[in-house]
Amino acid sequence: MIKYIFCDLDGTLYKNGISEEDVKAIKKFEENGGIFNIATGRIFKQGYNMIKKCFSLNGYFIAENGSFIYNSDLDMIFKGTINDELAKEIIDEFHKIDKNKEADAQIYFKYKGETVVLTPSSAFSTYSKDFIVDPEFDKRDSFDNMIGNIGVVCNDEDELIMIEEKLKDNLKDKVDIYFSSETTINLVPKGVSKKDAIEFLLKKDNINPKEVATIGDSPNDISMISGFENGFAMSNGREDVKKSAKYIVDSVSEAIDITLNIK
Repeated sequence: MIKYIFCDLDGTLYKNGISEEDVKAIKKFEENGGIFNIATGRIFKQGYNMIKKCFSLNGYFIAENGSFIYNSDLDMIFKGTINDELAKEIIDEFHKIDKNKEADAQIYFKYKGETVVLTPSSAFSTYSKDFIVDPEFDKRDSFDNMIGNIGVVCNDEDELIMIEEKLKDNLKDKVDIYFSSETTINLVPKGVSKKDAIEFLLKKDNINPKEVATIGDSPNDISMISGFENGFAMSNGREDVKKSAKYIVDSVSEAIDITLNIK
């Protein structure tokens, strides 16, 4: 029996809103004794606002790709942030690329539950309108060790792939770097991921990994999709994500229907 579902938001549960079918399926899953949890790359404030009018959060909310975990009372129970020394190293590496004019991209930061950009960009605005503009943020002496993750956004996917490769050349031993959308890459500390966050919760609640299902559509979901036996990928997701999954589905409601029949 599947006891816990961990579900991504953007492109998975949330597609210009949450469908009535998915809301009904979540309710049915929980009426059958399961707990529905969120695992997203978004900051908690943004992600919670996306779901709160559609259904009650009875499970956990994994935010910023595992950097923060909140319980159903909305209390933070885990923090795995980028320390200031590593944050400054990432900033320096990005600016080296930018200085060489190899990149038409913007760096941004998830900091203390807010998203901070140095300058507004059209690529970032397609992801969210809820951000703080601070042109001097990257020059701070201290970030209070409270940067959850760092992102780079660019409308040109080929250019973003180049940036990803260059950052990996010098940072791959210190951070994990991956696409979270077609226009965004994220950098998180080693040992911080959606999979790691789920494992933390399963140990805390004494849940068998075989009693877990995971649902996602983007590369930042691969760790949790491939890391558990019952991994679901959305049919409109990237090919590398679909290859990591046991099941391919068109909707969260379809995934939930399948989980209800897993013994």
